[in-house]
This record gives sequence, C-alpha cells and structure tokens, in this order.
Amino acid sequence: MSTPSPVTPLDSRAVTAREFRDVIGRFATGVTVITTEHDGVRYGSTASAVSSLTDDPPMLLVCLNRNSATAAAVRDSGAFAVNVLAEDHVDLATRFASRVPDKYEGVPTEAASNGSPLLVGAIAHLICRVAEQVEAGTHYVFLAHVEEAMSYPGHPLAYFRGRFGRMETAPEASVLREVRARVLDAGSDVEEVIDTARWAEEFGIDAGRVHRALVALADEGLIRRQSGEYLITPVPDSIIDEVYKAKLAIETGVAELTVGHTTSEQLVRLRELMEDTLGFVKDGRFTDPEGWVRANERFHEYMVELAGSAILLDTYRRLCLPGLNLRALDTASYASSSLLDDHRRLVEGYEAGDLTQVLAVLLQHAQRPLEMRREDRLRRTADANPVG
Repeated sequence: MSTPSPVTPLDSRAVTAREFRDVIGRFATGVTVITTEHDGVRYGSTASAVSSLTDDPPMLLVCLNRNSATAAAVRDSGAFAVNVLAEDHVDLATRFASRVPDKYEGVPTEAASNGSPLLVGAIAHLICRVAEQVEAGTHYVFLAHVEEAMSYPGHPLAYFRGRFGRMETAPEASVLREVRARVLDAGSDVEEVIDTARWAEEFGIDAGRVHRALVALADEGLIRRQSGEYLITPVPDSIIDEVYKAKLAIETGVAELTVGHTTSEQLVRLRELMEDTLGFVKDGRFTDPEGWVRANERFHEYMVELAGSAILLDTYRRLCLPGLNLRALDTASYASSSLLDDHRRLVEGYEAGDLTQVLAVLLQHAQRPLEMRREDRLRRTADANPVG
C-alpha cells in the first residue's frame, strides 16, 4: 500500500499583516469595552478579542494592546470588567477606541465590586480577576476568573471588516420593541388577527422582520399562533405573574438597600407620588385607567430610583409594566382599594424605617394584579348572567 504524499501549500510564503487583517476581519465578533480603575484613575478600551476560556471555573481570555493605558492598568490592578455593548452603542465603542482625554465624560457608570467602572446600558457585565498574563506580539493576553456575571435584554453590537454595526438576529431588537409596543397597546379583551404585511408597511420595514418579531412574542405568550396566522389575544395570567415576580425581586432588593437610609426630601417626594395615585379608584373601578397606570408607575419607579442605580432602574423599565397594564385594564376592570392601602403602608414603612413592614407589603402588592383579575372575571360573569 502506497503512502499518501504530504499536502504542499499552493503558496508557502508568510502571510502579511495586511492579508491577515483582511481575512480575520471577515470573522464577525461582538464588541466590548474593557474597564478598570487603578490608583483612583478610570481606564477603558474597546475590545473585540474577548473569548470564553472555560466554564468550570468560569474564565475569560482578553487581549489588549501593550501600548494602551488600559492594558497597563489591568496588568497593575489585576482586575477589570467586560461591558458587552448593545447594538445602538456605536458612539460608545468609537469613544473608547479613541484617545480622547476623558473617555468617561458624559457616560453614566456604576462601580463594580472590584472597583471597575460598569457602563450603564450594556447588555452584559462580567467582573473579572486576572489569573495569568502572557505577552504575545504586540498584545497582552489576560486569562481571568469571572467573579460575577450579569445580563440584560438587548441585542449586541457587531464588528465586521473594520466597522461597527448591528448583528442581524431574529428578531432584531428595534423591530421587536415596535411590534411588542403595538401588541401591548391593544385592548385587554382584543381578539385580532395581525396583518403582517400592513404592519410592515406602517413600520416601513420588511415583512420578514415583523414575522420574526411575532414568532418571539408568540413564544412569550403575548400573542397566539393559529393556522399560520398570529392573533392578539387577552393578556394571559402567566405573563402578568412572571412580570410581577420580576418586579417584586427588584423592589425587594431596593427596599433592603434603602429603607432606613432615605433622606427627608426623598420621603417627602415618595409621599407626594403616593398621594397622586389615590384619585383613580372609586366604587371598585378605575375612573381613569391610563391615569392610574401613569401615576402608579411614577410612584414605583421612584422607589427604584432611591437605590441610586441607573442599571437597576433601566432593568425595571425594561419590564414594560405601563404597556402591560394598559392592555390589561379598562374602565370596567375591577379595582381593589387594597392597591391604595398598599401604597400608603409602603410609604409609612419607609418613613418609619421599618424594613419588615415594607417587605411584607411588597409581597402582598405583587399578588394584587392576579387577585383583581380573578375577581374581575367573577364580576363580569355575574353581570352577564344575572339571577332572577
């Protein structure tokens, strides 16, 4: 049996840096900003050379140019954060790739547990501690343990052939937001077949992109698929339950951070916003459902703001509670006076610095929406089928 001949490269000359950049540039990557703090100075650099190394233990590989101040600061501090940029963060990516004197000017941040700045609005954060570093050509290669990881809704910014852009995913985040808003704006009892072509025309986009968004919303349970069509249906209890559990988790965490630590001015403002919610319920009905939703949201959003965390507030807002509540309520919807009592007791708990009371009220308050929906169904059934 003959031995196969070795494969001979068609061109054995060395690959030039220009050729390598051209070819590797066709490999699309996500975009991050590596941030750190050292000796009281904040540093940051845009980086696409970030990769998962192992998941047990969780480790990352990050490459930074040795000539960058950020690389030196990561080397000296031994700690950094990876901020995964969202698709609308082109300006942020460009800024941290530049040599402007203060990259953080006008950029909202929070401090990570290791002191590194976190960029508010990023779709993910990884808090890292350097385990090992290697010099490779013009770069430092940092192998790092991931100590904390947080993620948020959104689509990533992509880097391809030397340019930043949106990664084509299904569905696109911007389209999903528009289609979701249209669905949530429908009435609570609406049963409607969605005209995909008409919606695409109204949004000024391709029908295929609307279709992909509808698939995602069907998976969430906000709409229903039937015989190849998509239908807007009444808001299911499962969605309300899921969203209000997330709301409870956020508000509970905020309460643990803030009860007993609020200023007198903050307490005055909290009481004012609570009192603004009191005029929308009468005789077991909402006198102005939209007014209630807006006033209620201002009150709860301010409670979250008390934590002083832009990331937490952004996460809360992404629950889209106003839209969900507007779909679920109308002037005939049952409104429990317990909603108003809860608001009063929450403020009283904050004013007294009583965390136990605030947590107990928050737990009860999170159960009100489903309690009211059940009572609402009973009342509407009774009204439709009077006895006698």
